Amino acid sequence: MSLLRYFHTLKYLKAEQLFFQVYYKISGRMRRLFSRTKNTVCVKRGCPVRMQEFPVKQTSYRGDRVFCFLNLQHRFDGAWDCSLHGSLWRYNLNYMDFLLQEDMDAVTGYGWIADFIESSPANSIANDSYPISLRGINWIKFISLHHDELSAEQQERIDSSLYVQYDWLAHHTERHLLANHYLENGFSLLFAAVYFKDASFWKRARRIVVRQLEEQILTDGGHYELSPMYHCVILERLLDCCNLLAAADDKLFEGQRELEDFLREKATEMLAWMDAVVVNGDMLPLLNDAANGVALKPSVLRDYAKRLLVQWKKGMLGESGYRHVVKPSYEMVVDMAPLGVSYNLGHGHADTSTFLLWVNGRALLADTGTSTYNEGERRCYERSTRAHNAVVIDGADSSKVWGAFRCAQRAHVKIVDETPMSYALVHDGYKDKGVMCRRNFVCEEDRVEIVDTVSANRQCEAVAYFYLAPDVHVQEITSDCVATDRAVMHFKGARRVQIVQVEVAEEYNMLLPTHCVKVAFGESLHTIIDDFK
Repeated sequence: MSLLRYFHTLKYLKAEQLFFQVYYKISGRMRRLFSRTKNTVCVKRGCPVRMQEFPVKQTSYRGDRVFCFLNLQHRFDGAWDCSLHGSLWRYNLNYMDFLLQEDMDAVTGYGWIADFIESSPANSIANDSYPISLRGINWIKFISLHHDELSAEQQERIDSSLYVQYDWLAHHTERHLLANHYLENGFSLLFAAVYFKDASFWKRARRIVVRQLEEQILTDGGHYELSPMYHCVILERLLDCCNLLAAADDKLFEGQRELEDFLREKATEMLAWMDAVVVNGDMLPLLNDAANGVALKPSVLRDYAKRLLVQWKKGMLGESGYRHVVKPSYEMVVDMAPLGVSYNLGHGHADTSTFLLWVNGRALLADTGTSTYNEGERRCYERSTRAHNAVVIDGADSSKVWGAFRCAQRAHVKIVDETPMSYALVHDGYKDKGVMCRRNFVCEEDRVEIVDTVSANRQCEAVAYFYLAPDVHVQEITSDCVATDRAVMHFKGARRVQIVQVEVAEEYNMLLPTHCVKVAFGESLHTIIDDFK
């Protein structure tokens, strides 16, 4: 492992991240050395909150102890920390979203909660802060839905476990990671504060949520990790908190209504950004870590917001760096954004200057997508520059992504031109090779033009990648043209045009065969996409 790569990764971290990385490691070892049995006696009883109806979760519990997460099905064998399908799968099991699926009844749901509580001592991730955060909200929602069907003894058992979990979370928020994890900790502690009427939870939650939303929501309403999927995940949780505070006794805590107003304002901003970036009205562009089937659909989030009387208008894309072009015969999303927030690029890809294109409502150029978070060859590939509709120099990545969630040197992007019909950017992702890259987009009514220019002080190999959507059919390939059943791509300045078989992911653990057009060129390449069908 290169020490230089570690240096260029760690230098972007905040001081508090470094401090808490060390602190949690030392305190964890001390706990194992001087471990004591936790007090699981219920010290506080919870108070169910009659909230507005929340969106129904997808069906992940299939009955007969069979679960399906991320398109991987598994029969539960008693191990809540089962690692057979990777860390993300077992995290999903521990979130317990399935408690809110449409066919979940009180008896079955309580049975799974009781099983979790009984198995907690043997569950190695029972005390992981992120699953506690999501699971806690799901338990409180479940109790609030079914409290009339649960006995006093059952509710007391849930409260005993839940309070212990929240007491742990309050002292182990993810300040070593920050970003969406830390915000989720705050959202969940807000639920705990209202449910247990606990002022200490309230104080922590309010501080985290206000500070993090002020930082994490950009001026155009986008979430700063720049994943449309995580944007919608965070938006759902934000709406949940609006729902919670609207239903709670408004005299519980000081500043309660002010916080509710603040959350509604941020929800309005996030809804405006979502509507500005969504394609065909209900489709998220899969940029950075993003896959279908995880976040709620935009239409569901809109309906939820309307039930909560949140009002918004479609926004204008700005600071996030994404641009959405809408013409009568096509839609295009252009990525002129940074990778994300500098101190946490776990969900960022080396995709600077990529773009996605839909023709008459059908995808033409797609993203390779995200099929896994498991460290390995596929994860590295999906985060690489060559996995996106971008230019690769000498086979290298424009930002040095590595591991499952790491990034060392990263490209810096500058928007150098922006008009209603054109965009242009330059980036320095290959400055170590003495290369600067520029990409111009010209968006006419009936065609798209992309001009790539490479400025180098030495000879280099430049290759532009174009990923066709899985259901696009290639009809003809020549030395300077690729014709498909949806459009024709012309390449001026191409030295070599080839098409290769690849696999892309629209959902986790589901790879679809398609084709990638690879175009080698010298100093410049002029790509024209027209003849839309």
